[in-house]
This record gives sequence, structure tokens and C-alpha cells, in this order.
Amino acid sequence: MKRYSRSITLLLVITALSLYPSTELPETDMAFADKWAHWLMYGALTVVLLWDCGRNRKTRALAQDICLMLFSMIWGGLMELAQIHLTTTRSGEWMDFAANCFGAICGFLLFYVARKAMSRKA
Repeated sequence: MKRYSRSITLLLVITALSLYPSTELPETDMAFADKWAHWLMYGALTVVLLWDCGRNRKTRALAQDICLMLFSMIWGGLMELAQIHLTTTRSGEWMDFAANCFGAICGFLLFYVARKAMSRKA
């Protein structure tokens, strides 16, 4: 369980932020700030999942890593549905879900590019 503490913590933080009443969220003038936040959260979630779940494996399995990326995307979809059905001040949006998925894909690609660059230096 300790091995996955970063992933579990980040999942709990994302869940709390997703269900937090929107009336208490700060206002910003930045264009598409909400979408950038979704992109960043799910990109980070994917990187942390890949890191936590892969550091004790002797070899990386691409199929397992793709499943972890898909998990991030599915979690993003579940959070959008939870906003619709479990809150009164939040609403699920397709564009938020798209930002979640795009973030997960970018996190996946970033992880693999960084991993390849670090393996060349070693």
C-alpha cells in the first residue's frame, strides 16, 4: 500500500477538488483556466500512476502502462458523472472530460519521453 501512496493521495485530491462546491472556487481571468487545471491534474495522475506502478517491475509492459493511462481517463469520466449526479453546484462537461483525456495522453507521452532520455544518460 505504501508503494502506491502517491497515486492514492493524488486520486483523493482530484476527487475532492472535483466534488468541491463551485461557489467556493476562486475566480480567474486566465482563458480556459478550468480546462488547463483538468489537463494538469490528469497528466500528473498518469505520470504518478506510471511511476508508482512501474518502479518495482523489472521490465515495463506497454500494455499495462496503457491500461494505467486509460484508468486516468476513466476516472476523469467518473468524476464528470459524479459532478452531475452527486453535487448541486457542479456540472459535468464533455470539454472537461476531453481535457482530462488529453492530459492523461500528454502525461503518458511525457513519462515515456523522460524515461527514454534518462535511460540514454545512464
